[in-house]
Amino acid sequence: MKKYFFALVIGVSQLQSSSAQKLKVVVTYITSDASNKKPVIYYSPSVKLTWNDFKGTPPLNSAASAITNAGIGFKMAFHSLDNVATLDIIVNCNFSVADSWVKEGKKTPYILNHEQHHFDIAYLHAMQFIEKLRAAKYTDKDYAKVIEKIYYEAQQNLQNMQTAYDGETKNSQLPEMQALWDKKIDAQLALLVNK
Repeated sequence: MKKYFFALVIGVSQLQSSSAQKLKVVVTYITSDASNKKPVIYYSPSVKLTWNDFKGTPPLNSAASAITNAGIGFKMAFHSLDNVATLDIIVNCNFSVADSWVKEGKKTPYILNHEQHHFDIAYLHAMQFIEKLRAAKYTDKDYAKVIEKIYYEAQQNLQNMQTAYDGETKNSQLPEMQALWDKKIDAQLALLVNK
């Protein structure tokens, strides 16, 4: 799993030179981005992966049947109006089509379910990232450090859960453990729908 870190900072010097401005932070989740030219799929709860989404070439020496390359990305931009600076943080959860792959003969619904749940885990952590960004306290002096800290914590938590998921299911080879993880992940996704 790769970590994606997209940041676009516009007008930072204006904000810092005008420290009397108030800082407002707006955090938004997106499911598409026309400015991104890479072949990615943005997570949407109503859309599931298919094997046609896995365009990468499997390494010959890999023991894995398939790999899902999913992560959290975000962009930042400033704008100012009436002495109030607004920092827009736009978050996404993305699946890299070119870096995700499946071996021939392994395109089963069972394995696809396992891979879909890797993408689901990334989305869960994108939502936690957004929640923490919205709850954080920012000043015009520390906003970058605050965001960086929250982002790296989100990435670490995401990596830890992905590792536990593969470890406990033995990369989906233990059906009873896979079923437990399916329930766990699906329950967490259901909680997001009910928020």
